Amino acid sequence: MVFWDNYRLVELGTKVSLEEFINNKELKEKVKRGIRGLYEDVINEVERCIGKRDEEAIWDLAKSGKISPNNIQEFLDIISMAKNIDKIDDIILYGMLVRIMEDLEELYINLKC
Repeated sequence: MVFWDNYRLVELGTKVSLEEFINNKELKEKVKRGIRGLYEDVINEVERCIGKRDEEAIWDLAKSGKISPNNIQEFLDIISMAKNIDKIDDIILYGMLVRIMEDLEELYINLKC
């Protein structure tokens, strides 16, 4: 259930205003920890399924039909964000929370091997 625990951490950021998110350092750290955790949970599942990680794995998943080619860029963007989470502007991060949650959840669910 680690995936869902991390999901709930990210979800905390969606329940507050942008101003509160920006000004609450503890909340931002929880959300970032959740994003890192979601990313790791999904990438570990990807590696378990196909033996590869990160960008190369996304392309292989699309080729094998496990994910839609329409979602490739979404997943690549989120991989990049997760790897550089501390460098992302708070406003951009806040605006991306729902997208991050939805895309990683979709990938995680579609990867059950």
